[in-house]
Amino acid sequence: MTTARPMRLTLSILIILTAAFAQGCGPGSSESAAGFEMPRFADPVLAEGRSVWMGTCRACHLMGAAGAPAVTDYPNWEPRIAKGVRTLFKSPIQGIKGDDGKYKMPPRGGNERLTDRQIEAAVEYMVAAVEYLHQQTQAGAL
Repeated sequence: MTTARPMRLTLSILIILTAAFAQGCGPGSSESAAGFEMPRFADPVLAEGRSVWMGTCRACHLMGAAGAPAVTDYPNWEPRIAKGVRTLFKSPIQGIKGDDGKYKMPPRGGNERLTDRQIEAAVEYMVAAVEYLHQQTQAGAL
């Protein structure tokens, strides 16, 4: 009988900690940590792209993890955007290898379930978001 109470207490603590960690991994948690909310656009392609971006791309591109250019790093994005969106589609679809031959960004952004069109929508969203966030920064809104 004495082991039942500590076991219930341990289980209760585990449930509480699991809930706390899960809440921190929700759709808006990274945005809050970044201090802003990712923009939403009325265009249906950009809306779809946002959904894909939030589910896959933001893990690295929100804050610039693993060397990925962050959405707030306009100087890093400017030369990429200048190459055109068609060129930008290739990187997440094919992946990007570093000098050591290892992937810096895996093909399909690491999400094999994504179609080419979903990836293209995510890229279009990211470009729109980078430009929007840059404009907001220039206007002093962020």
